[in-house]
Amino acid sequence: MWRLIALFPMFGFLALLACAKQDPVADNATAPPDELVGDASATGLAAPANAAAAEAVQQAAVPAATGGLRWAYQAAARTAEFGPPGTPAFSIQCSEQREAGSQLVFTRFLPPTNDGKGTLSFTGNGQVASVPVAGVTNPNGIGGLWRATISVGDIARDVAETFSGPGAVNVSISGLPALVVPASPEPRRVFAECLG
Repeated sequence: MWRLIALFPMFGFLALLACAKQDPVADNATAPPDELVGDASATGLAAPANAAAAEAVQQAAVPAATGGLRWAYQAAARTAEFGPPGTPAFSIQCSEQREAGSQLVFTRFLPPTNDGKGTLSFTGNGQVASVPVAGVTNPNGIGGLWRATISVGDIARDVAETFSGPGAVNVSISGLPALVVPASPEPRRVFAECLG
């Protein structure tokens, strides 16, 4: 029994040694540095913490495939047109109406379908906006276009925000092929003239 009691300090020492920290990683090694604050510091993340920055990087990395389509500004009509020269696919116009004041007119040059009513949506640069759109058929019943007219206000500013960055904007009408337009100063000029 005395032999067992004599070994007790040795067993106690081995037990303490087994409980000692053997981890080679420091306690604060996994904590983020104090200087990181919010979304602005998360430049390398794909999503969701920094989705806007990830979208901007992605859009900047891929050159816009215009296929000969480009923006053109018509100063007299205060209109930015996108498409092949002389045949626009999409336009934005700042129109002055005596009763209503300044209005933005969006035209998508595609023949109307169904009942001629839908939603014109703009998605780009981390922003989304939608406005009601109506189909306008040609007098002969063949072809036509889609037109949306909105007064200057919050919705017009929301649409302008989709065009404010360096990335492309997806212009779509429900049920029809989408049109992706590149960033350009021409539409921004129309928004600046109309919205002030």
